[in-house]
This record gives sequence, structure tokens and C-alpha cells, in this order.
Amino acid sequence: MYRLGHSITVALSLLASLGFSLAATAQPTPPAAEEKDELIPPEAIYKIDPTHPAELYARGIEGEAIIIVSVDVFGTALDPVVDRATHDEFGLAAMLAASEWIFEPATKNGVPVAVRVKIPFTFKIAFEHKLNVEMGREVFKEIDVPVTPSFELDQAPMPKFIPAFDAFYPEEFANTGKSAAVSVEFIVNPDGNVINPRIVSISTPGFEEAALRAIAHIQYNTIRVQGQPVYVSIMMPIQFSP
Repeated sequence: MYRLGHSITVALSLLASLGFSLAATAQPTPPAAEEKDELIPPEAIYKIDPTHPAELYARGIEGEAIIIVSVDVFGTALDPVVDRATHDEFGLAAMLAASEWIFEPATKNGVPVAVRVKIPFTFKIAFEHKLNVEMGREVFKEIDVPVTPSFELDQAPMPKFIPAFDAFYPEEFANTGKSAAVSVEFIVNPDGNVINPRIVSISTPGFEEAALRAIAHIQYNTIRVQGQPVYVSIMMPIQFSP
């Protein structure tokens, strides 16, 4: 009996010791990580481009505007305000356009929410119109009269004024050492002005606008066939050097 009781006492002591040891070394369960809010911004699903203000368009002026709008839970653009604009007229035109935009609304943890967003607008003008404004005349225009190829003339027309082509060298290529050989076709109208120039071939991309601008400055005397002023098409190669 003594031995049995002694054994039980020893066993209980060992269990108690083991239990204490397990309790002492057990690590507490870390608290669950806090969930972060997931905000998905709105996405435009219907856009309206602003109308270029007529006066600025006529003057060949480009620019930009940034509009801030509130996008509600239904995706409607509300309360547009101008954040900045290169001209007041661009800001007004951009506000009118922004107010017509429709969005897929922003969501926070899957629930639609109202947010404010910035919408950038750029007011660009086609090169053809800019060149018309620069030259103070219609360089690009439709004509519905016969055009005589220069090779059909008894003598090739000679310009009375040719600009220095390198004066039109693109600024973005400054210090690059790039050069370009360009072949341009154009029409000389009865006033001796160049109209409707177009690139036929070019050795280095990026010189297209420079070539068209340079050619537009060439001037001729009135070209006549049998005493009558005519439109004449001419092909001319030009070279740009740094």
C-alpha cells in the first residue's frame, strides 16, 4: 500500500509539473489583423469632349484645364469647379463637359461611396489649322479646278522666294545631330502661294510638320498656260541639317 500510494503521489506530481510547464510555454493566440478599407476609385463610362472656344480656336491657341467634380453613389458628376486652366475659356468649356460625364461609382469595401476626383482636359488643334493661322491664309483647302503637273509645262516653275529650311528645324531634335531628306508635293495657286502640301517620302520620322511649314513659305510668280493663270502641282526635295 505504501508503495502504491507513493507511486500515485509521484505520478500526480509529475502531471502537475508537466501541466505547469505546458501552461508556461504556451503562446497566446495573436489578435486578428484589422481589415484595411479598400477604396476603388470611380471609372468614367461616358465621356464628353469639351468644345474648343471659338475665339481661341481661330487664333490657333491650345491649352488645358483640370476640373474637380463630385461623383455621387450613382456615378453622377456634380458641382464641377476649375482646379486650373491655361485660359478662363478653357476652364468654362471643360466644366460644361465634365458635368455630363457618367461614372461607375467609387466603392469602399464593396459599398458605393461619393468621392471627389480631378478630370484633365486637353485642347489641341490640328496641325493643318495651326498652319493656316500661322500663314494668315488657307494653306489647306479643297479645290475643284484642274491642276496641271509641272512636268507638262514648257519650263519648270522657279520660286521667287525660298526660305532657309533649317530655320524650321524641329526644336525637339536640337543637339541630336539628326538630319532628314524629305520629298514634298504641293500645288501652286494663281496667286503664287503654296497650298495642300503633303509628304511623299521622308528619311527621318518627326520632320513632317517642319517640312510642311517650310514648304508653305515658298512663293512663286503666277504661273500661266496660254496666258491664263493655272494651278500647278510640283514635287520638291528638301533637306534638314542640324
